[in-house]
Amino acid sequence: IDPMLKFRRKKRHAAIEPSEQPKEFFPEEYIKKAIKILRLLSDESRLRIMLYLAKEGPTYVSKLSEDLQVNQTTLSHHLALLRNADLLMTERDGKNIYYVINKPLWRDMGMQFFAHLDKGTDVKILDKFAIRLLRERVDLQAK
Repeated sequence: IDPMLKFRRKKRHAAIEPSEQPKEFFPEEYIKKAIKILRLLSDESRLRIMLYLAKEGPTYVSKLSEDLQVNQTTLSHHLALLRNADLLMTERDGKNIYYVINKPLWRDMGMQFFAHLDKGTDVKILDKFAIRLLRERVDLQAK
């Protein structure tokens, strides 16, 4: 056996010393919460619900069902999953229950994201990115 191959095998299976372990960029709690959110939003129906509510604002179930063309039983199931994950909140107006995006949760997740990237909590970085993309698109269209 080639001595270098033997060395590579040993090195590959060697335990990583605590001092050599890679530094985590995000706390475990944040990662678990992000995974839960992303799994929920990987379903097309739930993503459509969230995008609809982000655009239209507080909406009641029958309007959501009508506009998204989803039966109320299925919609209620998706809404319950999103509400249990704190992605949505409910507001009551008489007999009507409105669903609304939990903006504080989303804001907190976004702020934590940028803080953990050592960018601080200055979310203006997104504004600059969006403006740059828009300028590039305008430049392409002008050509």
